[in-house]
Amino acid sequence: MAAKKRYLFRYLLIAAVFCTVCVIYLGRLFYVQISGRENTYDAGTPVRVKVQAVRGEIYDRNGVALVSNRYTYDLTLSYLGLSSVGTSEANRTCLRLLEALDVCGARDTHTEPYFPLNGTYPDYVYSPESQNPDSTVNYRLQRLLKDKGMEEDTSADELVDELIDSYRLLETDGQGDRLYTDYEVDRLLRLRYDMEVRQFGASNDYTFAEQADLSLMTYVQELGLPGVEFRVTAERVYNYPGYASHILGTVGPIYAEEWDYYNEQGYQMNATVGKSGCEAAFEEYLHGTDGEWLLTLDSAGNILRTEVITAPVSGNDVYLTIDIRLQIAAEDALKENVEYVQQNDGGAVHEFPCDAGAAVAMDPDTFEILAIASYPTYDLTTYNRDYNSLLADSARPLSNRALRETYAPGSTFKLGVAVAGLASGTIDAGWTYDCTGTYTRFDDYRPRCSTWPHGVTHVTLTKAIADSCNCFFYELGYQLGISRLDEYMAAFGFGRETGIELGEETGVLAGESGASVWNPGNTVQAAIGQSDTRATPLQLCAYICTLANGGTRLSAHLLDRVQAYDTGEVIYSDQALLGTPLSELSIPSDVRAEVLAGMKQMVNDSNTVRRFLSQSGVSYSDVGGKTGTAQLDRYLTDEATGESTRYQITNALFVGVTPVSNPELVVSVVIEKASSGSYASLTAARIIGAWEDLRDAAAEPDPTAP
Repeated sequence: MAAKKRYLFRYLLIAAVFCTVCVIYLGRLFYVQISGRENTYDAGTPVRVKVQAVRGEIYDRNGVALVSNRYTYDLTLSYLGLSSVGTSEANRTCLRLLEALDVCGARDTHTEPYFPLNGTYPDYVYSPESQNPDSTVNYRLQRLLKDKGMEEDTSADELVDELIDSYRLLETDGQGDRLYTDYEVDRLLRLRYDMEVRQFGASNDYTFAEQADLSLMTYVQELGLPGVEFRVTAERVYNYPGYASHILGTVGPIYAEEWDYYNEQGYQMNATVGKSGCEAAFEEYLHGTDGEWLLTLDSAGNILRTEVITAPVSGNDVYLTIDIRLQIAAEDALKENVEYVQQNDGGAVHEFPCDAGAAVAMDPDTFEILAIASYPTYDLTTYNRDYNSLLADSARPLSNRALRETYAPGSTFKLGVAVAGLASGTIDAGWTYDCTGTYTRFDDYRPRCSTWPHGVTHVTLTKAIADSCNCFFYELGYQLGISRLDEYMAAFGFGRETGIELGEETGVLAGESGASVWNPGNTVQAAIGQSDTRATPLQLCAYICTLANGGTRLSAHLLDRVQAYDTGEVIYSDQALLGTPLSELSIPSDVRAEVLAGMKQMVNDSNTVRRFLSQSGVSYSDVGGKTGTAQLDRYLTDEATGESTRYQITNALFVGVTPVSNPELVVSVVIEKASSGSYASLTAARIIGAWEDLRDAAAEPDPTAP
């Protein structure tokens, strides 16, 4: 029923847009034919016009709208129409449009953010922003100077003289009087400059005013200016501002370097296309098919008749695998986690404060991504306005850490090593190792166990996982050898693509093929996740999903289904992915149970993890996890002396499953620059708590059901 209402609403909305456009055209026609402005007409001139399709909308797995459309009208200037009347008439048109903004109280619909000068004509100086080499204003100024063959150090007066001459703003009439006052010259100079630096041209019309209201539209229509058009646009509306920004992505115009590709796909020059995230990845579904109208014009360019040749077909609706409620919980948890570490982590390196992290939650049976979060984040509703400050932020909020940052997996890697040892027959479940705190197999290399003593002499596999005994896994890695170890870990997805539609870093799997020299000492380091191995948080989550389901590694994905905008018919489903695994690893049920038991014991033995779970309303009795603390070197250079100081910092990692008895949810978390892996369990606990609440609520009977 909700879907039918949504489709009905969309039909009515599209109809309203169409009717409004028709009203404008008919109003213009009435003015021409009835008012007596013109009493005779030349033969009608037919013109074919492309009509842009409405972009499809994006929903979460439950049909909650994440990205929808708001229909607005933009006043645009057509290069072909404006250039055909000459520079003088073009200036007159621009001036009339500027005056129209004043008359209609619509100045806020038009902006000129890239003008590099302060003051008014003829007294200008460069603005501070124009002299900042990192600013967009400076970038566009330098590009214009280069295009005009002018030097970078061109003075403000020289620039103004060149522009005034280029735009012919000091023209005179037949009596030698100037056509424009100083005030009008100033306004035209700002506008024409903005048009030029925005690369107004045959393939790029200029948007003069955004979200024009009916009074401005009507007023401008009555002016009958050449090259002036109104376009119906569908502005993207983000219904959860600040959430899911890294995965939803942005839309924008077609850039010059992209035009050949999109032209081959049948796009208009002024089309809006996906630039990043899901908007770009699912462009083929969201874009729709443009339509075509036949306009009959008189000699003055007035529209006499409109005929629909081909109606535009809206883009289809994309449904993601994420649950927006779980996504919000994950993003809020990351923020809380980072702030908690900042306030409570006494072991952190203060020169490198904790400021970032990432988390992923997946269904281990389907590899559907239920939540994928990166912190810090940003707000898509203000993305364009905030872009420069976001780009300059040292915490890099634009980086999607879940997909694009790779981290040493630390002790989370030991779970796969345990599977490799048991499944290959290298060890059995009864094998133990006597940890003395130092690994003594090599005479010249004796790494230590960071968690010794363990309270027992003979460390079992379950105890080694729970205590994260390095020496146990040093020896197991040595016995496996790097070739066999890498065979198993590659099947878990290390150094391999996950299949995610948005693109990703594939990380590195340490081994002989990537090293000039490899020796047994490298192997034992690799076995505890401290060698060259690097993985994204998504790869870590997919790895644990593979372990949890018994060895089948499917494509991690965000696209659940695509539905036709008009009928709701499913035209794509992710079910096909379930039958085509990326890799398969035979993990016997007893091996899987043994490793999961170690993960359960790890949670049971950690006061910090249990506390975070309890705070989140989760019973730790059926939650399994593994912490990881990966060390890395960072350097600070003294600006006065030029000397560098080395600091050893750590990233905190946590991977978890619930319920251990039959895993239905897998989470992975990385918190940058935290001193212990247990800190990362805060985010995992909040996600698990939110997931359990959603699961329990879904299981409750509907009191309104008959």
